[in-house]
Amino acid sequence: MAARCKQDTSSSPSIKAAAPPAAGAAAVPGASSVSEAATRTQPRFLPVIRGDEPARDAQIKTEGDFGRAADATAREYGLDPGAFRAQLQVESGAFTQGYQKAMHQEGDLDRASDNNTSIGLGQISRKYLDGRAWSDGGPGNTRVGSQIVTTGQYEHSVTVQLRMAASNLAQRVADHGGLRQGLSYYVSGNADPGNASGASYLAKIDAEMKNPAVLRPGRLEA
Repeated sequence: MAARCKQDTSSSPSIKAAAPPAAGAAAVPGASSVSEAATRTQPRFLPVIRGDEPARDAQIKTEGDFGRAADATAREYGLDPGAFRAQLQVESGAFTQGYQKAMHQEGDLDRASDNNTSIGLGQISRKYLDGRAWSDGGPGNTRVGSQIVTTGQYEHSVTVQLRMAASNLAQRVADHGGLRQGLSYYVSGNADPGNASGASYLAKIDAEMKNPAVLRPGRLEA
């Protein structure tokens, strides 16, 4: 499913960024619904490119490794791991078709003629890459170091794709008043969870938060 991410020009987040978790802090199990996840969400703003991407990518070799990396990235950005896994599943089928195939998933935002399809695990708009028109409104804005992420960096790194998806969602949550509003905006450009596209998206994420195929990798493997 292609997320219809739109440029976000808001500069006054309605939720303050939380401090990063302490080293060695115990992981909190993922929530089982969007409503529950909303109470656990405290978005943080972090850079995507940190220089550790090749080393982290090398540690992700199996679906279990990918599941653990997704959980760690969610916690790093102040998101609920269950909700983040479910969003990746809804966007790209990351847990059912395999993360490597999902990294190359491409969706049409009805702007293909403008080279603005959505790609990868979180179905990030191409206009968030390479310093293009929407870059300042995406994961590279001033809150996270004004970084420009190139298409090559994005397409070839599972770590970069996870961080961009998490960064994008964390900023939408902060700017639009909560998880439900942020998810609604992520898919439709409308923060009202009652809009048809947003409501359908939230229902799909709720369902995937209960899907064993999404929950198991890296947690309950035999």
